[in-house]
Amino acid sequence: MTNAKKIVASALAASLALGIAVPASAAGYNAGALRSEIAQLDNQIDRAEARRTISHREAQQLDRQVDRLQNTFRAYARGGFTRYELASLNNGIAQVRNQLRSQRWDGNNRADAGRYNRYDNVRHR
Repeated sequence: MTNAKKIVASALAASLALGIAVPASAAGYNAGALRSEIAQLDNQIDRAEARRTISHREAQQLDRQVDRLQNTFRAYARGGFTRYELASLNNGIAQVRNQLRSQRWDGNNRADAGRYNRYDNVRHR
């Protein structure tokens, strides 16, 4: 790995760690905030697919994970939340958010992958 790639990778890892910790910890153990974060995550996935920053297949996979989070939230809400259940939901949200972020930047599985450079609109042959 070149030095530039190492620097970019370390900067990306640091920003991911900070970016994930803030929303997940901001919700804390508030059930309403977790429900809001799950809905927001679902909207972010839909927007990323509409903007073609992730493929339809990637969006489907992430949507299934969000659906599982929503179902788990409803199941936990029926009997009241324990700290463990809220922490579990919080971790699930962080994992899906991390996967969405990494899939936005992976550059694969999109219709235009391999034909255009991300940084310019010049067609490569």
